[in-house]
Amino acid sequence: MSFKLQLVFIFASLITFLFVIKKIQKHGLNIDDAIIWILWSIGLLIISVFPQIPSWISKELGFMSTSNFIFCVFIFFLYIMLFTQTAQISKLKEKQKELIQKLSIKEYEEKKGENE
Repeated sequence: MSFKLQLVFIFASLITFLFVIKKIQKHGLNIDDAIIWILWSIGLLIISVFPQIPSWISKELGFMSTSNFIFCVFIFFLYIMLFTQTAQISKLKEKQKELIQKLSIKEYEEKKGENE
């Protein structure tokens, strides 16, 4: 890995870390979600400071090049994030359905009470 690319990765990981911390302070990001992003930025920082780690792992796993391994890790991270968000959306849809049903029942009972 070239020195310029290492600097870009270091800068990107620090910016990501600071952005996540700022979002937590402004209550714009849930702590559970923020932990994943903080760990990701720390992992990116470790990879950029010690480029021999991903090189060694990629050789041990049989990747053709280190960049293929890094792309694979990025895709895996995005896949996990997508799965997590899909699970959260499913929960929210279920809660929304329950709230709509409760509201409909409440409105029906109020109308029924007014007609009597």
